[in-house]
Amino acid sequence: MAHKQQSKAGFTLPEVLVAVAILALVMTMVFGVFGSLLTATRTGVETADNTQRERMALQAMADALAGASWYRQSGPGHFIAGQGAEGFSQLELVTRVPPGFWGERSLGQSPLRRVQFIVEPTHDGGHQLVLKQEALLADTNSATRMHRTVLLPQVTQFLINLRPHGADAMWQPVWDSTNALPRLARVELATHKNQKPRAKEMAVYANAASHATGAPGIGATTNIAGVVFGEGGFNIDSGSSDGRLIFLIDKSGSMRGERLAVAKRALMKTLLQMEEGSKFYIYFFNREADAMPSSAMLDATPDNINRMAEWLDTREAAGRTDPIPALNGAFGHEPTEIWLLTDGQFHPRVMDTVNQLNAGKDIKVNTLGLGDEIRGRRGEALLMIIAKENGGTYTYVNANAQPPAPQK
Repeated sequence: MAHKQQSKAGFTLPEVLVAVAILALVMTMVFGVFGSLLTATRTGVETADNTQRERMALQAMADALAGASWYRQSGPGHFIAGQGAEGFSQLELVTRVPPGFWGERSLGQSPLRRVQFIVEPTHDGGHQLVLKQEALLADTNSATRMHRTVLLPQVTQFLINLRPHGADAMWQPVWDSTNALPRLARVELATHKNQKPRAKEMAVYANAASHATGAPGIGATTNIAGVVFGEGGFNIDSGSSDGRLIFLIDKSGSMRGERLAVAKRALMKTLLQMEEGSKFYIYFFNREADAMPSSAMLDATPDNINRMAEWLDTREAAGRTDPIPALNGAFGHEPTEIWLLTDGQFHPRVMDTVNQLNAGKDIKVNTLGLGDEIRGRRGEALLMIIAKENGGTYTYVNANAQPPAPQK
């Protein structure tokens, strides 16, 4: 009986190889398209994110420039624009920011701020645009006074040009005038090297406004150059032989260097001017009171002054500012007059402490503010009020100023 030949179902090896190759090609195309979609999506998201960040950064600058302000004779630092590190521009100004401005959570109660736009290097070799700001009346001893925001985590171009008032005025990259503000600012930003910079012109409205004068003094106030203060000393009544004078000198970290040296020279000059019948006592202070090595006030004799001079030379600046412990000790000596010198900001409770300690005693309290940082801030106002309410005089000491030239 003859057998039928059975047919075999399947693929030959060449057919299998061709099928696998076709499948691999299709999968490669699918994954390639998928990868392209992911790359395009990622690029689109990054581009949109960078575009939004650029717009927000430009808007932050526009808001800051729109509210720019400065006071007559306010000195440097109220509006500065120029070239910073590695070819980038930088901008620093005092401005009244609108509600909702960056840092609202930390600085919402302080719309008048000192604002900086600067470019900083990053750990990967790039650069980032940073906004730094602090309240203009900030406590300089506060560890959290500076608020920092990264506006652009990557920036390749940040250029500022400013145009003064006038029809023929030219754009200029640097502004260092302390007598005027620019009329317009033109800012260019880019986040990638091959990107066309995003540019925007911004108005500085305060350039056409009447300039505000400095805040008026409270009570009897004087101004004196640091050199004159160091050579002449405190303005005591050198003819009094029954005075009981106490000197409270700030030795916080900000007094380091020439400031503390000026205060020491002025103190020694003052002690040498005192009549022998008068008495003195000295406190240095930071967060603690550093009393001179004597339990009681000393007669202003050459021996006592020389002995205290040795102790005086060993005082060094460190720490933060709090005169309350020194004030508590000073009033306990029953002085006729107190001199309080500081360069820092301190809490308003210091004013309340002085008023409580001086209740019914009529002790004259004179105050001195040293250095630019205290000028026009809360600390200076408190010193003025303390002197006003306690029969004294407030004196601002410009540590860097030279005495006026003698008139011919």
